[in-house]
Amino acid sequence: MKKFLFSLIAVGLAAVSFAQTPMSYKKMPTLGVNFFMKDMKTAILIDKTSLSSVLANDQWAKLKDMSPGLSLTYYKGLSEHIDFMANLGGSYVKYPFSFKSGITPPADNKFLVETDANVNLKLLTDKYTVVPYLSLGIGASMYAGTYFAAYAPIGLGLQINLGEGTFINTAISYHAMVSALSVNHLNYSIGFASPLKDRKAPSVMVTPPPPPPPPVEKDTDGDGIMDSQDKCPTVPGVAKYNGCPVPDTDGDGINDDNDKCPTVKGLAKYNGCPVPDRDRDGINDEEDKCPDVPGVARYQGCPLPARDKDGINDEEDKCPDAPGVKENNGCPLVKEEVVKVVNTRAKNIFF
Repeated sequence: MKKFLFSLIAVGLAAVSFAQTPMSYKKMPTLGVNFFMKDMKTAILIDKTSLSSVLANDQWAKLKDMSPGLSLTYYKGLSEHIDFMANLGGSYVKYPFSFKSGITPPADNKFLVETDANVNLKLLTDKYTVVPYLSLGIGASMYAGTYFAAYAPIGLGLQINLGEGTFINTAISYHAMVSALSVNHLNYSIGFASPLKDRKAPSVMVTPPPPPPPPVEKDTDGDGIMDSQDKCPTVPGVAKYNGCPVPDTDGDGINDDNDKCPTVKGLAKYNGCPVPDRDRDGINDEEDKCPDVPGVARYQGCPLPARDKDGINDEEDKCPDAPGVKENNGCPLVKEEVVKVVNTRAKNIFF
């Protein structure tokens, strides 16, 4: 019997290592109803002899030697390959207490209640129709309302999926004794299970439509500044002036950025300023032949000439080639005239 137990444990460990492969299905909370047959005879014979001896001598218990029962089972997926399973079952049996327990086996059937918690190690996920599994757990029993015992259920099962999480479950389990009042026995079951609630439909990721393309900006005047930011959208301009042309305040055709005299009309030659007039005689330097000496227009900006250098300009000098005096209209004085001038000046002084 120990060899049989060790074999089941080895299969369980192999299933655990296989079950570590990540899959895609996990069992929903599920409730099942099972019909089972409790075999109290075969396990005891295996303990006394061996599994091979029982098989060879055809000593496996017949249906008439077994006791029927019903159980409720709760399932919950811990992962895609591992389910939690809890059982609560009852049957009427003649419990074969061991000789060491000191309790006399009953002469008739009494009620046996068993409850256990198990881990089912599945070789396949619930995606597949037929799923074999190994079950390992721990349980407790009460017989005739008086005798309590502990046992360890170890079993093999087959789950047949019917769709939508519903399945038929069939299993054979060996209830190994743990406490003094428990006995080794076999349990054969078949049942039907269905989810307590519907599986949530997988959320569908809806790809949002791409955002509309941004509106195409217009640049009516083609100056590189979009109309929405261009204060002069129909006239090419510059960013400095918000899309408007560089201003020409004085209207001389030279924009203010290049005009050193932006409020006075001028020429490009003089950086937007008027033609200069250095001597301020009202005749600009370009037309003034004496630009540094105030003059008159008729002498092209030069002062009135005085050829004889007598301080009387030629227009008022009757003797422009001979130095003279103002009193004689620019002509030199003769002797009598000198005396006359002196007397005139003397009179002026005395007066």
